[in-house]
Amino acid sequence: MNRSLSSRQLVFLKKLYDLSDETLISSAQTDMAYKFFLDLEPEAKMIDPSLLTKFRKTRITEDILEEMLKETIQQALEKGLIKSGTIIVDSSVRAKSPTQILRDMSKQLRKEIYKNVFELSEKFPEKPSLEAGLEEEIVYTKELLKALEEGIADCRNQKIQELSREMKDLLKDEKIRDIRSKDDQDARFGHKTPTSTF
Repeated sequence: MNRSLSSRQLVFLKKLYDLSDETLISSAQTDMAYKFFLDLEPEAKMIDPSLLTKFRKTRITEDILEEMLKETIQQALEKGLIKSGTIIVDSSVRAKSPTQILRDMSKQLRKEIYKNVFELSEKFPEKPSLEAGLEEEIVYTKELLKALEEGIADCRNQKIQELSREMKDLLKDEKIRDIRSKDDQDARFGHKTPTSTF
């Protein structure tokens, strides 16, 4: 087996399905669809999750991963393979995972606060690491909105308030989890900009 190729394919699956390293390796060990995609025999043993983390940190950048994902999605769209259950991509075929959507929105909110209501930036909670999964990103976004709630209401900045409302709406009843709902095969989420969804 080509370990380098398999590692890249594993990182692709991690990005596409927004999985932790441990969940990804566990799923790839038992899911025959994953084994087929990775070109592995059914009885093949998977690598340790720590090796995937090391590979991702030392051999592949976020930009390279985005390009791999973009090219793969483009080919899948051209061949009519993508029908549902996947994050919808914008006109540049840029995929967005639920984690990345929340991360981008909170980043945009912080940016607007730095520009317009700098004193509120002192209330920012500590950001999760780039390795954080959806659960941690949800917790952080809720903490961020709670810490800023009163200040946002008082600041009267329309852009900041609108972005805050959109983030609350995504977190309400945890709608963010329904983006890739297994029960709703047509669940789709469009994302044109960090603050523009459809």
